Amino acid sequence: MAIDEQLDERVTAVVQAAGLVRPVNRFFAAAGAVDAVAVEDALAVARQWEVMTRTFMFTTISGLGAAARHFASQEAPGREALAAFQTAYRVIGDDLDNLADDFSAVAPAGAAGVHYLWWADSIVGPLAEAAGEGVTRELPAGVAKLLRAMESLADHRLGAAVQLRVVEATALDIAVAFRRMYGKVRVDGQKLFAASDALVWIDAHIKAETSHAKSVSDEETGMTALVESEEDAEELMLLATDYAAHWAHALDDFADQICAG
Repeated sequence: MAIDEQLDERVTAVVQAAGLVRPVNRFFAAAGAVDAVAVEDALAVARQWEVMTRTFMFTTISGLGAAARHFASQEAPGREALAAFQTAYRVIGDDLDNLADDFSAVAPAGAAGVHYLWWADSIVGPLAEAAGEGVTRELPAGVAKLLRAMESLADHRLGAAVQLRVVEATALDIAVAFRRMYGKVRVDGQKLFAASDALVWIDAHIKAETSHAKSVSDEETGMTALVESEEDAEELMLLATDYAAHWAHALDDFADQICAG
């Protein structure tokens, strides 16, 4: 049982206060409101998302290692904490090896199915070809700071819990925004992603993220079950508040870019 029975609700409030929900988030609103998205802007966001998903996956896995080292230092970690660790393992495992049916049914086989590579091949690749490989853009400040925040959580025993709980709370809305945004990219008047399976990465995430969000927020096997003390609870809240703010700034960067065109 979590030390603070309202801890998960407090994290939800942090996510909402950061503006990582519809309809208040600028990126979610912009993705639905814009009439068209320029190829160059769509490519810039896609490349940034590739780096973000890669860093998120590896730093979250690293955070699980920090939690595992903490468990190894104890005589016997609690069963609720281990159940939460199993949840985290399964959720981040989807990014690496598509454990969920929604992903395994459509993801490429082998390493090509690792989510950031799957994104790079199916979304970044067609955009780069259409825009020209010479098109580059520096990482916006918000995205760059988010990546540093991910790195800072990589060695923290609560780092994986923080990342998974915050990201999965907003991941569905991000996927829906991408679906709307990339459906509006046109080249010579034709939709770039016109084929029925062109946006399968996004569609698979829309299907899977509801269950992911539910699992990491479960009061018995969700991320807050990794908290062992009141001090842990307050530290998780501080980390989650900071991390959610970084995500909000990064999504603001996305909104600025797709609205610029």
